[in-house]
Amino acid sequence: MLVNRTKGRVITPKVDVADSLLRRGIGLMFRKSYDGALVFPKTGNATFHGFFCFFPILLLCLDENNRVIDKKILKPWRTVKVGCATVVELDARKKWEVNIGDELSWDAGRV
Repeated sequence: MLVNRTKGRVITPKVDVADSLLRRGIGLMFRKSYDGALVFPKTGNATFHGFFCFFPILLLCLDENNRVIDKKILKPWRTVKVGCATVVELDARKKWEVNIGDELSWDAGRV
């Protein structure tokens, strides 16, 4: 469950953690939609790609305290550079109640 602690609201009940090299590489590729959140812990400086992704992805860049420090849209077949502690991926076509400065928390299973 992904929670916006600042607003006291559940963002999505489904959270997956990309904690293996394979899961980090595949991400949301080959999907037509995604109703949950995909968390990339310990991101650092990285480039995210939208290759074989069929919808735009909202990247929430979090600091080490899980506060949103940036929001980026990753379009299909494009790349985006990030520099943050954690990245949360969401389907950008949906409306999410998350703003810069909000603190997030999650409880997830391993995928």
